[in-house]
Amino acid sequence: GIDIENLIGTPNSFSSIVYLLLKGTLPSETEHEEFARILGAEYDVPEQVMNVIRSFPRDSHPMAILIASFSALAANYHASRIDPLTGAIIAIAKVPGIVASIYRHTANLDFIQADANLEYTHHFIRMMFGDMDDAHRDIMHKALDAIFIMHADHEQNASTSTVRMSGSSGAGLFACLCAGVATLWGPAHGGANEAVIKMLAEIGSPENVSSFIDKVKNNKGKNRLMGFGHRVYKSYDPRARVLRTICKDVLDSLGRDENLLAVAEELESQALRDEYFIERKLYPNVDFY
Repeated sequence: GIDIENLIGTPNSFSSIVYLLLKGTLPSETEHEEFARILGAEYDVPEQVMNVIRSFPRDSHPMAILIASFSALAANYHASRIDPLTGAIIAIAKVPGIVASIYRHTANLDFIQADANLEYTHHFIRMMFGDMDDAHRDIMHKALDAIFIMHADHEQNASTSTVRMSGSSGAGLFACLCAGVATLWGPAHGGANEAVIKMLAEIGSPENVSSFIDKVKNNKGKNRLMGFGHRVYKSYDPRARVLRTICKDVLDSLGRDENLLAVAEELESQALRDEYFIERKLYPNVDFY
């Protein structure tokens, strides 16, 4: 394998990592140009999927809309006989437009048309937020590239297992992805990010961290330390270390003093010094930052 920290900052970054995962090697400049063209040609989201997104109330949970969107894609490609590589490229290319359109629908914003000429991460940022000044876009691009890379290929987690199990029955790719997204929604998996934000907001300030930790240790599971612990990593998750740095860099670049980050850093500091968590090998994981 390749050390993930050596992949972050790779030329053409995330789209090059997609090529690596699909074909087994990093692309040459010529190979990447052709691959980017193929991806860009599939950016557009089918109108029936957009209609599904529009049909949901604006206060719907985005994951519910995402599951329905992949279900609509499953219907769209049900009769098509596409080879696995082509199917994977279509799925990867459609995700930014679908996710951005879900966000803009729930925020009551107009949809943005895909631009096939944009690099993958730039395309996603533009479809989410519209045109940004170069400085802010570059900051977002660097951060999102790293986040995408760190989540691209990581062991046999619950959603990956679900997709593989569904595929073993001969179900189509997009039907399998529906099952995977449904699994990802769970608070013990992809929903852990959401749970961490809620936990940090409830703690409120760094001064409240000590009392929260006492509640975690003494409250018999009613208060949980979200974003800590991993079934594979019994020490500090290397992805969490990278994400902590990225989070600080983004906030510093934007001139933001973010209270939630201060709470997170104090929580990490106290937990890593506490024998209760050390004995249980509970360290920050990829969801914490």
